Amino acid sequence: MTRKKAHIISHSHWDREWFLPLESLRFRLVTLMDEVEDLLDKEAGFNHFHMDGQMIMLEDYLAVKPAKREKMKQLVADGKLRIGPWYMLQDAFLTSGEANIRNLQYGLEMAEEFGQAEKIGYFPDTFGLYGQVPQLMRQAGFDTVVFGRGVNPTGFNNQVFDSAFASKYSEMFWESPDGSKVLGILLANWYSNGNEIPTDKEAAKIFWDKKLADVERFASTDEWLFMNGCDHQPVQTDLAEALEVARELYPEVDFIHSHFEKYQDAVKAGLEPEKLQTVHGELTSQQSDGWSTLANTASSRIYLKQANAKIERLLERLAEPISVMATEAGVSYPHEYLAFAWKLLMENQIHDSITGCSLDEVHREMEARFEKVEQTTMAIIQNAARKITEQIVTNDAGIPITVFHAGGVEATRTVELELETDAVHFSEMHFELIPDELAKLPEQSFRMETSTGEEIPVVVEPLGIHFNYDLPERKFRDSYFARKYKLTFTVEHLPAVGYQTIYAYPVAVSNDKKELTKDLQLENQYLKVEIAPNGTYSILDKETAVEVAGLGAYEDVGDIGNEYMFKETGDNLRINTYNSKPEIRVLREDKLGKTIEMKHEIEIPVSASATFAEEKRRLVWHPARTSHRSENRTTFKINTELTLNKHDKQLTVRVKLDNQVDDHRLRVLLPTGKQTETHQAGSVFEVVTRANKQVEEWTNPANDNRKQGFVTSGNIVVASLDLPEYEVSEQGDRLELTLLRAVSEIGDWGDFPAYEAECHREITAEFHVFLTDESSVNVPAQVTALLTPTFAIQHPSSSKEKILADTKDFAKWKVADGLVFSAFKLAKDNQPIIRFYQTASEPKLLNTVNLWRKSTILEETAGDAKNQFTVKPNEIITLKGV
Repeated sequence: MTRKKAHIISHSHWDREWFLPLESLRFRLVTLMDEVEDLLDKEAGFNHFHMDGQMIMLEDYLAVKPAKREKMKQLVADGKLRIGPWYMLQDAFLTSGEANIRNLQYGLEMAEEFGQAEKIGYFPDTFGLYGQVPQLMRQAGFDTVVFGRGVNPTGFNNQVFDSAFASKYSEMFWESPDGSKVLGILLANWYSNGNEIPTDKEAAKIFWDKKLADVERFASTDEWLFMNGCDHQPVQTDLAEALEVARELYPEVDFIHSHFEKYQDAVKAGLEPEKLQTVHGELTSQQSDGWSTLANTASSRIYLKQANAKIERLLERLAEPISVMATEAGVSYPHEYLAFAWKLLMENQIHDSITGCSLDEVHREMEARFEKVEQTTMAIIQNAARKITEQIVTNDAGIPITVFHAGGVEATRTVELELETDAVHFSEMHFELIPDELAKLPEQSFRMETSTGEEIPVVVEPLGIHFNYDLPERKFRDSYFARKYKLTFTVEHLPAVGYQTIYAYPVAVSNDKKELTKDLQLENQYLKVEIAPNGTYSILDKETAVEVAGLGAYEDVGDIGNEYMFKETGDNLRINTYNSKPEIRVLREDKLGKTIEMKHEIEIPVSASATFAEEKRRLVWHPARTSHRSENRTTFKINTELTLNKHDKQLTVRVKLDNQVDDHRLRVLLPTGKQTETHQAGSVFEVVTRANKQVEEWTNPANDNRKQGFVTSGNIVVASLDLPEYEVSEQGDRLELTLLRAVSEIGDWGDFPAYEAECHREITAEFHVFLTDESSVNVPAQVTALLTPTFAIQHPSSSKEKILADTKDFAKWKVADGLVFSAFKLAKDNQPIIRFYQTASEPKLLNTVNLWRKSTILEETAGDAKNQFTVKPNEIITLKGV
């Protein structure tokens, strides 16, 4: 008979900021690490300490004690301090696929600088896991993952067989949609099941009798895991003594002070694979009562999600690709600066941060970080774009403007740019005289053309005379005044990944201003949008004849949940706009398109009722809360802008709110045009199909989900970067998109007020709606391109040699339908990297002009160089140039 082995792993799950702000917790971290160092050096029997799988924990310690760096390296080299693989422990669904990869890349790089990384996928407290985790882990060289959420453990007395989302054992196989498989180890008794082990024999007997039985209930092998630590837990300094007591009490069990690599090797050696279940795809606690999925963190403090999504796109779609393009202008790829920007962003992507479920102090600091990383990212973009445009060959007649795009497919986009003309520098005239001299110049407008002379429609708005300055590379700052104009124009045939140069020509101002019509509909060659008196609208796709009506009503409900979870008020008082009569007017109509504005005003309660404060104070678990909405009401204004430009195949909806109301949730209601049993949503490197009807165990009235990029049900597709929460009705005939959720506490384990989570601020939410006949596999690629920002820059004056083409497409590849572009960057060795993921149900071809080698997500190549690759369904494929 084999002996039972109890693997005790010392750790502290380190939420960098949460119910205390960063610096309060850093103080505790420094104390923890000093004690860990002392134990590892001096305590016989205390052999290892697990650094929670995240390098930022070590980085934060060394920021206070930089002299300890070499000592930490020694402990890592000796195998005592177990570090990596992540830079930080992220939220999986609220961070992009590329952000998840950078997190692993930078974490492993930092761990290697200290000696070695713990080669295990570690997700102790991730709020649900995307389905492509096994594929990403396999590409990183890991074959085991440890996770704490997403799977329902059933144990021997409640066996569930053939379930995709439940497991009889804490060990299971987990398979990605592409077929990649890893060993999954569920922390079935949580990551604190070996916490605070007693040294007193009597107490130890009580402790271990329960703990051993709890683990045995789920373990499929004789290798048992006990996590000695918890959230911000000080290290147990008498652990060696406690384990000696345990060995004396239970001689039939080997108590080992262990680490994860040793534990996973022992588990794999003792596995009987035929006993284990295989769980498939995303793990979001689908087979549960639905009350603890934490899906509603997707709507807490929606402003954080908006800032994060914006900066992710700036990094992925502009900073990295334009930096690659700039190498042709002799500019070094800014590896270190991009890493700095990504890591700064990742500080906000930690699971208790980006989810919006922390103290107000935490999230105020996050907003400052977002501002910093946006400044950093824009500096990278502007520098690279400027270096390129300084060397582009242009004609001498017009004012050259270059538009950058990296959406993966050729695109037509409406672009805005502030253009300057007639600059007069302070070196030319006394600065007090310049504005008056510029004011004497005749009014002007602009005609725009491509480099081949095709006219580009443009709308010009004079912005007056403004001060500005240049910061030359080798001179002191150069101040000037200039006339400024806002140009809005449409550019066709933007390269898939590249740039196009166009020209603005000054012309006389036209006096034929077009009067705004009173026609309250939008129409172009693709779509027709009609608006009803109550503000709902119908969309007709003129190419497919698909039409959906009744879109765009709003519904406001009371929310007595918390930052983690939505809970509707006990009165079920829902207020919608179906019977309202908003003010509707044409806001804009020009040669580019048309915008219609609607102003709704609804009377809603100012907050929850007074009893809600008592429910919070008494820590009533949110499913049991019953408070109603207040009888006091206020006017809540919702301003909606519907925009359809000439070349758009989608209706763009912008909703402006000034929220001063507490304890509520606002959604836009979107009929889907047909009933369905399932719907699809964008996720991390995949399109996931989800059932509309929940399992029998589900008791939560809500069925909220998270998306990345888009969700489609019936005949509609709703695309947005920064509105990640939605719900589809059980019949599939209605989609509800969350625009705002206002709550007042963290929730979880204590009474932690978070009044700023009520979101008393102006919020602008934007989404796009287009119709589908369900026959297109190109929706994910179309959405990716649609949500990709462009960057336009007026060429600076430059004496540099003009050597670059005025238009260039760097996408020297051709992809079949279903392949979605994800990244264009340089590897550390300065070889180009491109990445796609496959969403079609059959293999697809990726053809390239140049030779590439297939690579992992860590940019390690294998195989022969070639220019054609077969990409299997759901595969994430990375290619590296040769």
